[in-house]
Amino acid sequence: MFKQKTPQNPHSGSKQEPNTSMQLAQAAHRRYLLHLSSEDLTAAINYYIEALKSNPDTPSAYFRLASLLHDNGQIGIDSAVEQCRKAVEIDPKNPNAHMYLGYFLSLKGDFEEAKEEFKTAIKLKPLKSSRTRLVLALTLLEKTKTKNKSLIDFSSALYYIFSGSMLFLFDSTNIKMFVQNVLDDLSFIKYRAFGEILEKANRDKNAYNLYADALDKTKNKSIFYEKMAGIAIKKKRYDVALECFQNSVALSGSDPMRVVSAIEFIEEFFPEKTDELIDLYTILINKNPRLPRCYYELGHLYLKKEDKLNAVNAFKLALQYDSENPFYLNSLAFAYVQLEQYDGAIELYKKALSLNPDNEWSAVVAQALAAIYHQIKGNSDAAISVLENALLLTKDKSPIYQAIADIYYDIEDLDRAIEFYNHALDCDCNNPKAYSRLAMAYWEKDYIEKAIIYYSKAIDLDPDYDIAYNNLGVIFLDGLGDAKRALAYFENAIDINPNYVLAHFNIARAYEIMGQKIDAAKKYQTALNLNKINPEIDSQMIEDMLYKLFEA
Repeated sequence: MFKQKTPQNPHSGSKQEPNTSMQLAQAAHRRYLLHLSSEDLTAAINYYIEALKSNPDTPSAYFRLASLLHDNGQIGIDSAVEQCRKAVEIDPKNPNAHMYLGYFLSLKGDFEEAKEEFKTAIKLKPLKSSRTRLVLALTLLEKTKTKNKSLIDFSSALYYIFSGSMLFLFDSTNIKMFVQNVLDDLSFIKYRAFGEILEKANRDKNAYNLYADALDKTKNKSIFYEKMAGIAIKKKRYDVALECFQNSVALSGSDPMRVVSAIEFIEEFFPEKTDELIDLYTILINKNPRLPRCYYELGHLYLKKEDKLNAVNAFKLALQYDSENPFYLNSLAFAYVQLEQYDGAIELYKKALSLNPDNEWSAVVAQALAAIYHQIKGNSDAAISVLENALLLTKDKSPIYQAIADIYYDIEDLDRAIEFYNHALDCDCNNPKAYSRLAMAYWEKDYIEKAIIYYSKAIDLDPDYDIAYNNLGVIFLDGLGDAKRALAYFENAIDINPNYVLAHFNIARAYEIMGQKIDAAKKYQTALNLNKINPEIDSQMIEDMLYKLFEA
């Protein structure tokens, strides 16, 4: 018997008679085969189990239940074989028991034993052996793929295909199923055609209701759910569309086409649903593990969740199937940076750059590599060399020049920094950040007037540039001793960014110079409080300035 808890019969509070249970099970089984409804599947399984509880010697319940449970992923092939052997043991003259046993043996790879079971089934009912012959033909063809090719097996397969097709006319069960399938296909065509006509006539509500009606009357529920989703999207009912796509995926048995449609929809309308996207990409990978793009997308989703280890593993799997893909190399390098594995990241960035799929893209990757060399490894020469090579690749040279200038600024070569900031501005005269950085370099060289000019230019280009306001205030406060004018710039910075710790600190300094100690103390305290949440400067320095206000 099946070693699992017997589900409660969903249709009755009392036990059914054995024959009644089997009849209900077979009816639900037929409906499931026609419509692929999960409700019918559950009902069929429950009724077959109920029939076995009432009469353990019902052979057809064993092999039919084994088929359903295996298709549903609830038991493995070995368990299915065991249950079919039980059916044969109970009734050795039941051709269907032998056919099912042969089928599961063939899935297990036991082709010779499977062939014997099929032949036994054929001998028991020769005129009603159409299905058995066709399944045997497929088994023989599958055997030729996995074993040494045999002309005898191939010829036998052709014979069983031909004879099975001819005997189809003598099998009333097959004919009934065939007719029902034809009727179901016609019903599907009818609903789909009428629905599309209604959509073209802009009668979306009627089309939606028609598709909803088709869900209970055809086996193509997943397709009609997608149709309903399309209408919901047109009406901007995105939550409804999402539910329809989810049903479409579930009822299609996670068909890859339905899964891809759901992914495309969620990425466009619900990009924040990271977990749902991860689940869908995982389904695609389970269907076909050799899809590097799925691993690549999965890696970025894990990065979005800050799950760095899983991101690294996903990118590695993408490279396992496409080792020379520069985009996959770049993404793995970025993930390594997040894990502070900089040596590995450097090698991956270098390999991605050597492949150079696109000059502009490579120029961006070069900036990432240069940042590691400069900021992590302290190798400014290597960083500058990488960026100089990037200049040869890109038409948009301004950010590269600015990156080189930033390195020269950091190593205190201010003249070279000013030179390259000017190169950046020659390429893009509307770059507020370059003007701000140039102003800072001039300030470091005590060229106060030039610093004021370039900070003012940065603010003209970007009126919300809080850093430029703050730094310009510093020049007026510390360079020109004009606390009142400096205060106005600091307040502008705060208006733009209320949590700007350094601007609050500088306002306090301005108040202190103006002799307004109470206002200065309040601002130092504000800066101290904000700095605990978003550290920008040394808290001890703020405390020292605060206590110093009231020293005797």
